[in-house]
Amino acid sequence: MSHDLGDLVPLSVTVADSDGNPANAGQVNLTITLPDGTTSAVGPITPTTTGVYDHDYLTVQAGRHHVRWVATGANASAFTDAFDVQSADDGDFISLADAKDHLQKSGTGDDGQLRFFISAACQMIADRMGQVSPAAATHDVTQRGDTIVLPRRPVIAVTSVQRLPSADLIPPADGSAGVAGWYLDGSEGVLRFTSRFAGRVRVTYRAGRNPLPSNFRLAALELVAHLWRGSQHNQAGGRPALGETDAVSASVHAFSMPYRVMELLGLKKDQERDEPLVG
Repeated sequence: MSHDLGDLVPLSVTVADSDGNPANAGQVNLTITLPDGTTSAVGPITPTTTGVYDHDYLTVQAGRHHVRWVATGANASAFTDAFDVQSADDGDFISLADAKDHLQKSGTGDDGQLRFFISAACQMIADRMGQVSPAAATHDVTQRGDTIVLPRRPVIAVTSVQRLPSADLIPPADGSAGVAGWYLDGSEGVLRFTSRFAGRVRVTYRAGRNPLPSNFRLAALELVAHLWRGSQHNQAGGRPALGETDAVSASVHAFSMPYRVMELLGLKKDQERDEPLVG
């Protein structure tokens, strides 16, 4: 399951003897590798009960974390694991409460799995339709002539455009010279300049859709429901068959993105896109 930034993540390992029974080790240490490559070392750790070692880690970065337990001395062993941390702005554009209401679910027992499906569904839609939830973006783009196409679309507004030093893609600490004479041509991410020049510029902007279109919200809810039903069906020993409600084709692509969701998004059943839609 994913954790929110700032959560305490409970980490645990059980050390066993040669017969497979819980047993204390000579010493147990824990190393957590953060998404930026830095590490947090903990230890030696005192066992909570015989053979069981616990540590609650306070998250400070979003992304994939790698966990490495190492027991030395008596009952030496090692165990590697991982966990994910979601940022405060992770791109989800429907809430857990929305999804539970759509599925007519109460209680909290499935909340962790539902949050995973919500993130997956929102990302699947963004992969096909471009940025959905409004978010800040910064990109370094090479300008040749009087036009730049920004990579995240649709674009809500451009905040700043700065010219980068030619020999260094990263501007100095005090910033680089602003570029005058530009305007955003529609939401498709086309930035036009009143004068032509060649070089790299850093563009800070907001991309997404505001307000969120109702069909996108309903599509995400339907996709979460589809993923949830599929997971429950698979646990029962199979996948939906052709001819069932919300019928699927034999292709994996169509199975993961059902026709009802594609229609809500304005996609055709046989449509494959190399580039996300915008607008």
